[in-house]
Amino acid sequence: MIPLDMSPSLYTLYMSRNLFKPSFGTYPHLLVGRDQLLDEFEDAFDGILDPAGLTVLLSGQRGMGKTVLLDSYRRAAESAGWLVITESSSAGLLERLTRDHLPRLLRDHSDEPRTRLESASGTVGPLGGGVSWTERYPAESTLRSQITELTDALRPSGRGLVITIDEVQAADIEDLRKVGEIIQYGRREERLLAFMGAGLSTPIEELLDHPGATFLRRAEHYPVGRVSRADVRAALAGTIADSGREIDVQALDLAADAVDGYPFMLQLVGYHSLKAHKATGPITTDEVNAGIAAARRRLGRHVHTPALRPLSSVDRTYLLAMAQDDGPSRTGKIAERMDVTAQYAGEYRRRLIRDGIIESAGHGKVRFTIPYTADHLREHAAHDALEGLAGEGG
Repeated sequence: MIPLDMSPSLYTLYMSRNLFKPSFGTYPHLLVGRDQLLDEFEDAFDGILDPAGLTVLLSGQRGMGKTVLLDSYRRAAESAGWLVITESSSAGLLERLTRDHLPRLLRDHSDEPRTRLESASGTVGPLGGGVSWTERYPAESTLRSQITELTDALRPSGRGLVITIDEVQAADIEDLRKVGEIIQYGRREERLLAFMGAGLSTPIEELLDHPGATFLRRAEHYPVGRVSRADVRAALAGTIADSGREIDVQALDLAADAVDGYPFMLQLVGYHSLKAHKATGPITTDEVNAGIAAARRRLGRHVHTPALRPLSSVDRTYLLAMAQDDGPSRTGKIAERMDVTAQYAGEYRRRLIRDGIIESAGHGKVRFTIPYTADHLREHAAHDALEGLAGEGG
């Protein structure tokens, strides 16, 4: 609702707000379709601790909101007074934990003295005996001893420690094994210690088979999928209303259909539809169409292109064979279009599923995991063909 006493200049500023967040990992203005997960996150820290909620694994395809849910877990923990370490899977994870995060938290939250006497020499100088002091948490301090000390310090207040790792499937397996050992020790010792990891679906499945990731097989595993059309519609309408605008019912239905249950696309379509809205009335279907076109271009730049860039030429050929269909593709038809055997095509099918580009759509069928991938491939194939013709003409 627009405040009645708002000045013209503030009214203009109010009406120009755009509360959609079209950036990866940014917490949305309205988070819908994940109510059950959010309730379980809060239950994990409500004072009657359920150990099952203290080791959690999220898996899903790109743009499904895994990082946002990691942030939701962090918020639930911090609301209960827990400390949270938020990390990525990049090289040096263990070193960052033991040299940066944990020493800093220990300095802030441990009642133990911050320094200890390392040595005292008998040499007498101007100030008497020579004494040298070192930080109480040296670099070589082990991860287990640091976490033990920190959780001991937090226990009297009923608080604990949470470690979250995004893109966990890309973590160094030895670092992950070490973290897993500490988590398992913590469970046996009934420490207030929680862990959440998130990553791409198929690589996560492969990671679970690795001997170094045993602790993840015992985690509560939540696949993160598409959001229902009703929830998409509610999020679009609610965020638009909170931005001080209205949207025509037909335009709202058009936007909801274009999102196709994909959380990142929801933010893109909403943001660009609001950006296209210049009038004072409700957002129209023309403005939503303009928003969808802009959203698809941005999805191509930020999702499709990075996902497809590392693929081999044969991978791309497989995907182009799929892109000839408007819906799920039959694997036998793909092999026929590629002019290869079903067994040969099957090797690339498995690779593309592993990389999160496609997924099974039932027996003998596959489909793209990210909306508009087929359109992106067709558009770029046509562009490349035109460039090739231009080159021949030159």
